[in-house]
This record gives sequence, structure tokens and C-alpha cells, in this order.
Amino acid sequence: MKEGEKYILDDQERVVVKELIKNPRISDNQISFNTSIPLKTVNRKRKNLELNGCLRYFAELDNNETGTKIFSGRHMYIIKLAHGISRKELIDFLKQNSSKNKHKARHIHSSYVGRSGGNLVLVKLIESRVSPDIIEIFNCDIVPEIRQRFGEDAVVNTDVIHIDEVFRLFHNYMPFVNMKDGKIDEHWNDELVFVD
Repeated sequence: MKEGEKYILDDQERVVVKELIKNPRISDNQISFNTSIPLKTVNRKRKNLELNGCLRYFAELDNNETGTKIFSGRHMYIIKLAHGISRKELIDFLKQNSSKNKHKARHIHSSYVGRSGGNLVLVKLIESRVSPDIIEIFNCDIVPEIRQRFGEDAVVNTDVIHIDEVFRLFHNYMPFVNMKDGKIDEHWNDELVFVD
């Protein structure tokens, strides 16, 4: 697949991906058994999707009240950046900083780059033991790094949203509705699993 080219899933790929969404730990043998797609085809389709960057795997450890209970605070910071900061500069900065600091992996659940009113926006979902810790992480670590790289006026505005519950992830995963034993409940309606 060429860079910038749209990848359209064929019918067999859709079926394979749907099985992987329902249970990311499923084997190619089990997918073949469940779907009647030949094993070699399942294996080839999966590998092709992985090589093209369409299929990724990762695990989430729930450190909040519904899981390990290590973290009780979760805030979403929406950081509006000053004009003149390019998307490439911001992405390069994030890539460079992500490999420097161990606490980032511990406290930053997810990060996004977007736009609002002509400005770049950096969105970070930050977790910690208690909410005051998150404020310290933001004010004493994240903001100074941004200002050091992009200047004292780099942060135009910040909105903070206190997150109480995660209801849906990646289109299909609803921890309090359709998940059981680390995967989508086997009784969940197949028609409700989104693949496109």
C-alpha cells in the first residue's frame, strides 16, 4: 500500500478483523474454525493487515476504580497552542519527549493532536492517584516542557475535564456493557461489532 492511499478491507478481511475485535487473543486456527475461511488465508490476511499498519494490538490495564484502583484521578487537558507552531514541530517534540521520561508512560493515558479555530490543540488524558497530583504533573512538567520548546506564550488556553467513567473505546469496547473476561462477551450481537 502506498503512503496516503486508502485501504479498503475485502469481505474476508472484515470477517477476520471482526473476530479479532471480539477476542484479540484468538488464534488463526480458531478464526478459521469460527468463520470457515481457510487457515492459510486467515494467516495471510492478518499478516497483510499488520504490515500495512491497519491492524495493531495492545493491552490496557485498568488502573482506575473499576480495576487495580491505583489511580482515582483522571483529567482530560485540552491545550490550545499559539499560532506559528506547526503540526510537524509539535509531533517531533512529542516523539522526542515520549522516550525521555518514565512518568509519562505512568501518568499519560493517551494524547491527541488536533485543531481549533486555526490553532493546534494538544489533548492529554492524565491519570494519577489523586486529582492534585495531576495538576502538579501538568503545571510542573508538561507546561514547562512546552514553553521551553515553543516559547513562554506557547500555551494560549487550557480547558480541563474531569473524567468519571470510560464508556466506549475504539468503536466496539464498552467495559460496563459488552466486555467480560478481558474481551467482548461471546453473547454480544455480532451485528453490533463495527468493522469498515
